[in-house]
Amino acid sequence: MGQGESTSRSVWSSAAHLWIATFTGLVALGISLYNFVVLQRPPKVDVALPRLVRIEPRAPGNAVHFFLQPTLSIRRKTENVEVITDAQLRLAPTDVNAPRPRFFWLDYGNYVYDFETNRDNWEKSSDPTPILVSQERPSLSTFNFNADAWHFRPGRYEGSLILHRSGGAPMTARFCLLVSAADVKTFKESPERHAFVFRNDILDASVATRNPGCYVSAQ
Repeated sequence: MGQGESTSRSVWSSAAHLWIATFTGLVALGISLYNFVVLQRPPKVDVALPRLVRIEPRAPGNAVHFFLQPTLSIRRKTENVEVITDAQLRLAPTDVNAPRPRFFWLDYGNYVYDFETNRDNWEKSSDPTPILVSQERPSLSTFNFNADAWHFRPGRYEGSLILHRSGGAPMTARFCLLVSAADVKTFKESPERHAFVFRNDILDASVATRNPGCYVSAQ
């Protein structure tokens, strides 16, 4: 092998190593930039409604508490957090002659089971304050909404949970609620601070056909 050929191969090898190193560096830089962009992008919050809600008539005919526990989560990768600044509940009866309630966010917390009384007891965590939602920590708190000077009538209600956030337009999760005449009678006869469970997964063929996915009494 001649000296010229050896020198040529050495130059080619050095150039190849340089190109490989440059290419590897560019790939690493591209991955770093991609990860930086992904982690810094605004969070996208998903809202999942629960299988059940609780309704608590307080001093029958005077007020209603409505307990709703949505799951607020961020599925796509990001280091940013979302801040839920306000929550609203709207419940509209399909009967145009029925009065509409005006709910306001009273507080939030969780229901805790009491083995001695065999009941779920409401435990308040906080007054209405901003809620932080991150990818590592989804929100599972129960919202407690209150409507004064109002009571249920039998019929179907169209509900909306509206969550205002700092990072974009409000998010809305819609649902429906069925209240029977028997439910209303039970509400009026119930003691103070007794909550009734309504579920949207009760397999009642007649109800499911006419009102798929609606919350109905589980009593």
